[in-house]
Amino acid sequence: MLQLLAVTLASSPFVLPSQPIDDSLLAGLQRPALAAFQDDDSVRAVAEEDVPEFAQDLDWTSGTRLSLTLHYSHLFNTEIDDDQGEFDMDQLRLRLKGRTAITDSFDLSYGFRYEFDGFNFGEQGFFGLNDPWSDIHTMQFSVGGFWKLDSNWQFFAGGVFRFARETSADWGDSFEGGGAAAVSYTFSDRLTLGGGLGIVTRLEDDLLYYPIVIADWEIIDRLVLTTRVSTGWANESGVQLVYRWTDSWDVGIGAAYDYQRFRLNDEGPVAEGVGEFTALPFYGFVNWKPMPSFNVSLYVGVNTYGELEAVDRNGDVVASSDYGTGFLLGGQATISF
Repeated sequence: MLQLLAVTLASSPFVLPSQPIDDSLLAGLQRPALAAFQDDDSVRAVAEEDVPEFAQDLDWTSGTRLSLTLHYSHLFNTEIDDDQGEFDMDQLRLRLKGRTAITDSFDLSYGFRYEFDGFNFGEQGFFGLNDPWSDIHTMQFSVGGFWKLDSNWQFFAGGVFRFARETSADWGDSFEGGGAAAVSYTFSDRLTLGGGLGIVTRLEDDLLYYPIVIADWEIIDRLVLTTRVSTGWANESGVQLVYRWTDSWDVGIGAAYDYQRFRLNDEGPVAEGVGEFTALPFYGFVNWKPMPSFNVSLYVGVNTYGELEAVDRNGDVVASSDYGTGFLLGGQATISF
């Protein structure tokens, strides 16, 4: 069931897949985020809208646009299947994104992202009694280029590297990196579609190849279906249906897929191994933009499917279990300049 739902998000907003995708392909949808490959000048209907004219000198910035986002959410108490315990989790995201026009046809994009995931396991089952991990810290850096080939076609190529580790784990053993390329075509001011392919290394696992899907479709006036996901819950991989209620208010619903893999320290039951966490949240949100350069969003949702996995230093699975539905609540603020 989890495979089918996640593939529906990743393949196309318009067509359901005829068969499930392999787990290794499903896991790759998170890196790099789909939104990273979408043109900021395409249909806009989410919280992160850059405003190039705000508080900057265009003579020396060459049209640089920056946005800073702070996100917090909490996953409430969630039971792990097969009596393997329960857990709740705090998530904090800090993201800086930038884009600079180098020439009329080429833009340089770059970004930094810090993630904190605080896991709190209950006192039963493998994940509860053994407490395989606690606080996870992730730092991610990305850089890429957008080439405008003509009035319709745009090409992207770039790279990403990240360090994901539990507190006290070795930074040098927590590195993952890769690259990707994608192309998009603007059919009209209401529709942009595209896709691409990426490759990335994984901790204690083989290289991962993954698809990239780009879609921005203004179905009717003020109603947009987009893969430009604004919530920090899922690293921007998924789909949202957004209604521009007024010039200052947006409301919408969405679904997203989250995949994280991180190095463990030498103090737990899987010393210097790897932890893995997947999630599939469905949510509703409201976004308020009191001025063009600032907006605030509130989210509420449920985490319907997900999995926890612990892998030892040799890449062998020590424990793996699905977990049930959990209630989500979060908020986010973005400033653009």
